[in-house]
Amino acid sequence: MDFELRKLTFKDNRAFGVTDLRGEVPRSHPSELGLYFNDTRYLNTWESLVNGHAPVPLAQELRHGGSTWVISMTNQDLPGLANGARIERDSLLIRRILCLHEDSLFEILTLRNFSPRMQVLQIESWAGAQFEDLFEVRGMTRKSRGHLLAPEERIAGGTVHTLSYKGLDARIRRTHVRRLQPFEKIRLSPSLTGAFSKHELASKEILTLRTQVSFSDGGTQTGAAGNEIDRALFYGEPFESLDAAALMRLATDRRRSRLLFDLKIETDNAILDRAIESAATDLEMLITDEADRHFYPYAGIPWFSAPFGRDGLISAYQLLPWCPELARGVLDFVFQHLGSKDEPFTEEEPGKAFHELRRGEMAALREIPFIPYYGSVDSTPLALVLLHEYMCWTMDLAKLEEWWPHALRALDWLDHSADPGATGFVGYVQKSPSGLFNQGWKDSGDSIMHSDGRIATHPIHLCEAQAYAYRARIGMSELAALQGQDALASRLKRQAQLLKARFDSRFWDHARQFVYLALDGRLEPCEVMSSNMGHCLWGGIVSPVQARFIARHLLSEPLFSGHGIRTLADTEVAYNPLSYHNGSIWPHDNSMVAEGLRTYGQEDALEKLALGLFGVLESSDDFRLPELFCGFRKRGREPPIPYQVACKPQAWAAGSIFLLLKSLLGLSMPLFQSHLTLRSPLLTPKVSSIVLRGLKIRDSELDLRFYRSAGSTFVKSERKKGSIRLLTVRRRGAGMLD
Repeated sequence: MDFELRKLTFKDNRAFGVTDLRGEVPRSHPSELGLYFNDTRYLNTWESLVNGHAPVPLAQELRHGGSTWVISMTNQDLPGLANGARIERDSLLIRRILCLHEDSLFEILTLRNFSPRMQVLQIESWAGAQFEDLFEVRGMTRKSRGHLLAPEERIAGGTVHTLSYKGLDARIRRTHVRRLQPFEKIRLSPSLTGAFSKHELASKEILTLRTQVSFSDGGTQTGAAGNEIDRALFYGEPFESLDAAALMRLATDRRRSRLLFDLKIETDNAILDRAIESAATDLEMLITDEADRHFYPYAGIPWFSAPFGRDGLISAYQLLPWCPELARGVLDFVFQHLGSKDEPFTEEEPGKAFHELRRGEMAALREIPFIPYYGSVDSTPLALVLLHEYMCWTMDLAKLEEWWPHALRALDWLDHSADPGATGFVGYVQKSPSGLFNQGWKDSGDSIMHSDGRIATHPIHLCEAQAYAYRARIGMSELAALQGQDALASRLKRQAQLLKARFDSRFWDHARQFVYLALDGRLEPCEVMSSNMGHCLWGGIVSPVQARFIARHLLSEPLFSGHGIRTLADTEVAYNPLSYHNGSIWPHDNSMVAEGLRTYGQEDALEKLALGLFGVLESSDDFRLPELFCGFRKRGREPPIPYQVACKPQAWAAGSIFLLLKSLLGLSMPLFQSHLTLRSPLLTPKVSSIVLRGLKIRDSELDLRFYRSAGSTFVKSERKKGSIRLLTVRRRGAGMLD
């Protein structure tokens, strides 16, 4: 793959696209570029040529919640088709709208002639499909695959060319390319369709070409004929009148919870404002309407555009209290997909939360176990943590009653199935030969090791999994008490306290004052310094004294690069700043550490970490945090070195900004209290003002202004509707603010 190629990504529901800067997928470029639906690449060619040459890209703008690209281009010097005269460069304005809507692709391509004379243009439009499973695109080799069928042509509101593939799963997958403009000749093969047309374009005249691509996979047909956006794009107003606002109105009918549209976050830092806007766009792009309107954030594009348990749960947590609707959708989906039986191939167990769900041919044939796959030790406790946090912010008692039986099943898994070695700790073993060797968030095969570099043996007990289990039991204890189930509440609290004591005795290095990464199959500690211990702050399983030592380690030179906290300290044998999990920096990891620092009152460390992440945003060319970046030490003003195949957008990377803001502002909402707690709010020298307008908590709505003055941060309530009161808590006292 060409890792130097800059890419455009866009998505709507289950379809997503990855193109070059022209909005194209050239025939000659073998890479992950293409248009995908249900884990299958339905277009591996999408290309337009003008007089035999590709346009020159000028500018790109992403619109409408990440579903639409507007791309401006021009021409290079072109051979003329009239009297042999060449068409000089920069004579044509070529603009392309690429819009994904209801899992179909719509393209409007316009060409305007700015030369002083008439020009003759030959337009070639190519579309091709091999119908590869996404895991084939990622590099997996299959023993055999299905076969392409003969192409079809028909006239239906334009000319429709259909490319088809019959898979080994007996499903026929089809790509339908509908061109509205007339053309002079075509080329049609089982994997490629090309249309050629000639046009005389007078000076200042505009040519508009419209194309729609829809898909079918034997069970789903995209692009229902006659929908509103179809009529507007293909039979409605000319290109110039179809502006962003009009297209947004047309797309409103299918938009789900409008992320952050009601809540406004304004700061005095223009870069942070753009980053918040970009993160909201990325999250809206990735949110997908699953069955029964379960709105779920797909993990990332291109490789992870699918439901992932851990990723979705953490992303939803990051968006509390900003967007509780996302947590509700995620919990609906996760609880609906709790395991119901023991199946080693998928590692399913009763009450266990899923890890990954795929819908392509290889999943249907069980060539991969993601149907769904349950190889995640932490998704189940994270679901219980999210449930508790959602209730704290919403007090949605109707949903709690609906979810409670599922939560008890998940709790039963945690009590009886999460400890394969009967050690008293949450752990995992790989049961499926096609599954994951490591089943925490650092799930690459080499990510859990001893200090001498040896890979840890199964069963593996991760430090953060214990912290998640501890926090899950504490939260479930509160929810049980809320419902009057006092015996269950007491049992869960006692279990949490016993786990905390065991954790202290086996995971804490009393000599060096840090938390081990894990215990291996013989309960030998993996004595390596990692970011995982920051998740132990987030889970609340360590003491305040231990938290001070952990914070000191996390922000020390071996772990803190200047841009963020590394996954592995640079003093460790296995450290590699170019690796996926052994020295890289992950924004979501850092955001959870940030809230852990806030929980234990480590404001100095929190400020240092926040300034590092703000620096990453300042050096970004698109105001985004990537999935991860390399862990090299920051030198001067140089930006972090990119990880070559990091996903952009990635849901929990985008959510990191919102969890970081929550941590800086010190927002918390205890379950049994009726006041919003503002715990030592902290603004940095780079951000001295933040205004929240329309913050919804339970039955209330608030406008809050945070401002920095003389090195301290103050809060002003500008509007409050409802019963929620405000409590500011500082190191030297507390006070009510209304």
